[in-house]
Order: sequence, then C-alpha cells, then structure tokens
Amino acid sequence: MKKIIIIISVLFIAAAAFMTASCDNNSDDIPVVRFIRPVDPAMGDKLLENVSMGATIAVIGDHLGDVCRITFNDKDALLNPTLVTPHSIIVTVPGTMPDSVSNKMYLETKSGIKSEFAVSVIIPSPYIEAIDCQYASAGSDLVITGSYFFARPDGSVDVIFPGNYKAVIKSVTESKIVCTVPEGADIEGPISITSAYGTSRSSFNWRNTEGIFCNFSDPTSTWNPWGMSRFGTEDGCDGQYLHLYGSVGSWAWPANEEQLMWINPAGTTLIGDGDVADYALCFEYNIDKWDCTPMIVWFNGPAVEQSVDGTEAQYHWKPYETGFTADKWQTITIPLSDFNTSKDESETRSLTDKSAIVNFHMMPFGAADGPGELDVKIDNVRIIKIK
Repeated sequence: MKKIIIIISVLFIAAAAFMTASCDNNSDDIPVVRFIRPVDPAMGDKLLENVSMGATIAVIGDHLGDVCRITFNDKDALLNPTLVTPHSIIVTVPGTMPDSVSNKMYLETKSGIKSEFAVSVIIPSPYIEAIDCQYASAGSDLVITGSYFFARPDGSVDVIFPGNYKAVIKSVTESKIVCTVPEGADIEGPISITSAYGTSRSSFNWRNTEGIFCNFSDPTSTWNPWGMSRFGTEDGCDGQYLHLYGSVGSWAWPANEEQLMWINPAGTTLIGDGDVADYALCFEYNIDKWDCTPMIVWFNGPAVEQSVDGTEAQYHWKPYETGFTADKWQTITIPLSDFNTSKDESETRSLTDKSAIVNFHMMPFGAADGPGELDVKIDNVRIIKIK
C-alpha cells in the first residue's frame, strides 16, 4: 500500500510540475489570431471577416492554449476549455445584442494578457421557432418564440399574419413576442416578423391544414361507430371540437364520453412519403382541468377496435405533471418517435410501420395519485412532416 501511495504521489507531483511548466511557458505569450474559418471541414479553406450571431467558428492562430475568455464586441462567448488548443479554439458567437459595437474579437489569457482581432458580427433577421397556438382566435394573445427579435430603437417590431393583417404587440424580448391576433387573421399561411435587422417568415403555416384527418366538424358513425366522445362549439378555436370531461382515477376505466375512437373511413395509412420518424402528431388543445391520469394516445391498423391492451406503441400525455395554462388554446406537436411505451410503461416499443397508422385513439387511463377530474377540448388532429 505504501509503495502505491508513493508512486501516486510521485505521478501527481510530476503532473503538477508539467502543468505548471506548461502554464509558465504560455503565460507570457500573446495570443495571435491568424484567421477565422467555419468549423465545417468542407468549408475549411474559407476565411471569415464577418460572423453571424449564434454561429460556431474555428479561431486559428498561435499561443491560444492559455486563452480563457473571448469577447465579441462587448459580449462574452461561452468558452469550453476542451475546445481550446495552442493553435485553435472552437467557439460560438454570442446571440445577444452588443451594447457597444467595436467590430473586434478580444482574447484574454489566464495570466491577463490580451489581444484583439478585427471581425464583424452580423445580426441576423428574426428566426421564428414556434407559436403557442396555430389556431388562436382573433383578440386572443399569441406567444411567438424564436431568436433575434431585436426591436427598433422605438421598441417596435411588426408581426404580420397572412392577408396582411398586422398584430398589436404587447411585449418583445430577443426570444419571445406576445401579440394579439388581429381580426380577419383566419387565412392559412406563414407569419412574418420584421425587426430592426430584417424580415423573416415562419417555416410553418398559421392555421395549418396539412395532414388534418379529424377536425370533429362531422362526428358521424362514418368514423365513430361506437358513439364515443362528446363535442362542443362554445369558445372553440376552429368550429366544433372534441370535448373529453368527467371523472378519472388510477386504472379507472373511463366512460365512453371521455374516449376518442376515430376509425379512418379510407382504411389506409395516414403517413405519406418518408419514414414514420419524419412525422409528428399535432393538434390544438384547451385544458380547463386535469388532476391526474395519463391520456393514452395510440394508432392501430385497419381493425375496428379500441383496446389499450394491444401491442401498439403508445404515447402518454401528462400535462398535470409538466404544468399547463388553463382555459387557453394551445398547439402540441408530438414526434411519432415518442410513441414508445406500453399501457403500464413496463415495455419499450416503437412506431415504425406505416400500415399501423390508420385509426386513432385517445383514452384517460393508467396509474394516478388518486381520483380527480378531467376537462380538455381538442381540435384539428393532424399528422405533419417535421423532417
């Protein structure tokens, strides 16, 4: 044991001496930047004089191993020490607006030695990632999330809906806009945002109709042979909706009115070109109350049946665990790759066969902390392509 301790001690001292020597060797060296290039090897011969916010770049030069801080204009970049070597640093340009623009990158070592390199940071036009409800009603608040929502000097941005309807802006940050949906904004199409640095359009459509297979406008026996579900129209987001409400509990079989059984009249798959993993289930929902019990969601083939005990891959929706905004229509997008479990969550399953995506089912069932109430509205159930 004593020999092992001595050996370890010697190795530790040697390592410490090596590290100290390395630091001593680098401590008086000024970091020198030769050039900046993209990290993509295919673009390795392209030198950059301008870099975009949020871009990951390679800084190439000498005496860079001791650099512990990089600043673009007056905004510090997040520096990963494992990506710092004597001749290169991989770093991501900060995505926040500088307070002062110098068009320079500043490097600082652990010893406090500083150097600089001329480079301009390009401020991108807005990037729209998502909206909280694709079917929000006129007069309601819509939350838009994304990046680079930089307001003009007067604090304004423009949000334009299809048909050239302009929203009233309630608040703006670099990553979130809250606006009021204007009257008349019921046309399908992308939303555009104009900021201080340009205009961009959403990659998805407002009031998206892609892949809708059930909008509950006609809940006839054509697709509802067992007479499942309730429906309503009051305070909807797009006409008639599915309305599931009633008592729930742990492994308590729900009443028929709390279940959805959609039998595809065409009897064919709901998936188009590509793999199942390229798609997602999407719909609007409005939760008034949800105390407990997961909503089991699954597809099956053309068989006319409603059973949670089958071999189909399920998704378990549990807003009561993650939190929800009551009495507000919102959009949920569930990748079909997230359909991966069994009724009691004891098995891992996968949804890969297009022929198994024909009929659609929802049912509140499963383990729960105790009895409670469920009240949720659902509309415009659709499958969209996400890849």
